[in-house]
Formats: sequence, C-alpha cells, structure tokens
Amino acid sequence: MFTRISSLFLSLFASSAQPLQAAQVSSSPSLSASSGTVMTYSRCPSVLNQHRINYLETQIIKHRKLYYAGETPLLHDGEFDLLVDELAVLSQCLSPVLTQVGADLSMRSDQAQHRQQMLSLNSVRERNLVDKFYQRHQNQQLLIQPKIDGMAVELVYEKGMLVSASSRGNGQQGRDLLALMLRSNAVDSIIAYPHTLVIHGELYVEQQDWLRRDKYVSSRHMTAGIASQLSPMQADVMSLRFMPWRWLDSPYQDEVMSLAQLAMLGFSDMTKMSHLLDNPRDIDYWLAHYQNASSLLLDGIVIKVAKQALQREYGQTQHAPRWALALKFTGPKGLSNVIDITYQVGKSGRVTPIIHVQPLALSGRQITRVSGRSQPWLLQSKIEVGSRVEIELVGNATPQLTKLVSRR
Repeated sequence: MFTRISSLFLSLFASSAQPLQAAQVSSSPSLSASSGTVMTYSRCPSVLNQHRINYLETQIIKHRKLYYAGETPLLHDGEFDLLVDELAVLSQCLSPVLTQVGADLSMRSDQAQHRQQMLSLNSVRERNLVDKFYQRHQNQQLLIQPKIDGMAVELVYEKGMLVSASSRGNGQQGRDLLALMLRSNAVDSIIAYPHTLVIHGELYVEQQDWLRRDKYVSSRHMTAGIASQLSPMQADVMSLRFMPWRWLDSPYQDEVMSLAQLAMLGFSDMTKMSHLLDNPRDIDYWLAHYQNASSLLLDGIVIKVAKQALQREYGQTQHAPRWALALKFTGPKGLSNVIDITYQVGKSGRVTPIIHVQPLALSGRQITRVSGRSQPWLLQSKIEVGSRVEIELVGNATPQLTKLVSRR
C-alpha cells in the first residue's frame, strides 16, 4: 500500500537531489526456460518523479476532504481510484523491500501482519464472576466501558501518516483494511503525531445507518460485509466509524489519559464512555445504562484495570489479557420455526447462510431472519427447514440463533 512508506518520502528525497532510477530499487525481469518461469515486466517508470508523487498525494487528500465536507465531488470514484493506484505503484517502485511485495501488485496478499498481537477478551454472562473480578482488583483504579459489537481493528501511524490497518484475524495477522480506511471517514489519514502510534479499536456502523439499509441482519454484519467486499459502495464505506479502546505502548500512565490524548489527535472520544468504578453498585448502573443504549450496537460492558503499569504486570494468556473482563448482555429469548434458508454471497465470494424464521416478537421487534454464521457451523448445528430454534436478542439489536430445540 502506498501509505506504508509515504512517511518516508520527504526524508528519502531530501537526502538526494538526484532522481531515483527504477533500476536502483527493483530487480530486472528474468526468463528461465528450465523452470518454466514466465517473464514479467515491471510497472515502474524509468524515473521516479518526486513532483508527481507529491501531486498525487495532494490530489488524493484534496478530493477526500471534498467528499467528507459533503460538497460535489470533482472526480468519479473510478478516477479517484486511478490516482490511488498510481501512487501505490510509485510507492512500490520506491521501496519493494519495505513494502514486502513483488513488482506485480496483483499478486499481493490481502493479509497484514499486526505490530502487536490482537487479543480477544475473556467474556462471561454470570454477574457473580464480574463481582469476583471486582473484588480481586477493588484496591486498584478500575474502568468500565461499553463493548461495541463491531470488528476489532489495528491502526498504525508512522510520523503522522496512516500506514497500516488490519482486522484481528488470527491475532497475529488479519485482513488488510488500509484501502478501506483511506476511502472512509472513520479516521484521519494524517494526524499531528511525529512518532509511531499503534491503536487497537472497533470498526463499526451506527444503528441509524444500518436501519437505512435492509440487506444486513445487524449493524455488526453490515460492518463485516463492507470490510469483506473487494469494492464496497462508497456510501456504505462512509458509514463506517472507529472507536479506539487502547493505545499500545502509550507514554501515559493510565487508559483515560491515553484515550483523552487520542481524542485530541482527532479520534472518537472514548473517555465519554469510560467511567471509574467506586463501588459494585456502579456496575449495575452502567450495565443498565448501556443495555438500553440505542445509537450503538453494544453486546456488553468491559471492566478493566486502568493503570498501564499494572496491565503490563498482570500480562496475558495466549488469547486474552488478565486485567480485563467482559460481561455479555443477556437479552430476551423466544422460539420460532425455520421456514427457509438462503445464502448471501459477498463481493469477496464469502457465503453467509441466512436463516428465515416465522415472525417472532422480541422487545417490540419482529424478528424474521438471523445469520447462519457460516456453512460449516450450519451443517454442524444440523439446522434445516422445519427445525425449531431458540433466538436471543443479543445486546440491544442483534438477533442470534442460540440453539436447536428440535428437528423437523
């Protein structure tokens, strides 16, 4: 991706007044008849022009700002994509070693390596387990926050420029979302921070944006659907939002200070939803408060140790930190019968089963369909047309099939 090394442009070009030749940074194409290797030709120009690179960067930022401001765009999406693609090529030509890709961009993997492992949270549904966690840490500063039900994402900035964005994936690497984030208004691509900045947070869609579209089961599925598409509609992309929940290796003492500084850098202000716990009654208060929230899709609350030093001291297991615990919301449940199963194919080719059920009223909502998660899960669960299933309204919006009650 072009922005992986954009922050290096100024220092590289300032150090030399001579134009960089493409031959200096890319190996020559070769042909090997014995091995059956096919000759490939580089897309790199013979001379890398600094002025052209600067022009492309300026134009991309200019047209993104016009779009964000709601003004009439000067370029069609295809024309804008051509600018991005050209800058990607020039960036690749400038430093194939740094970008870790070959001369043929079409062969680039869609996976990105995380700077730091992305962990999940230990989650419980029993309130007494939360009380035990509180009792173990009640002499320390504890925070309670809502748990947004979206997609966990890592963002990396170098010298103020967004150079990497990736989903959680397997914890070590995830889907490369950099192009998606650059097209969106979820975060700024350039911020006033001169050092390396690594943030873990949640990519999500607000409930009102999800309700305007009737093709997704929930806002979480809408977020995942947009992120999985090779070329999502720009209107969908612009509905994406990002909420930071941790600044990794933050220079500040606790998470509240870190989140406040991130807000000053232009990120969504998570401090407005971060509350200090003084006693166990606060847990009940904030649990009820966020369970009734309507603007965001929430599936629980998170209680965590606030001090960075203590977080490092407690450490983590292979999958989750020891200094935080999530309490999942429990929602109303009901039974219904499966009347049809269809399949939704995303632009990336991913197939998602959609389970259609007889109308079921939960908390004033009519539930007529739920996600079947995946084909392997659906087969393993042995759910078919005629099955009687239990459906729970998880969080404050997402209908979820929790179990098979009886087969037809």
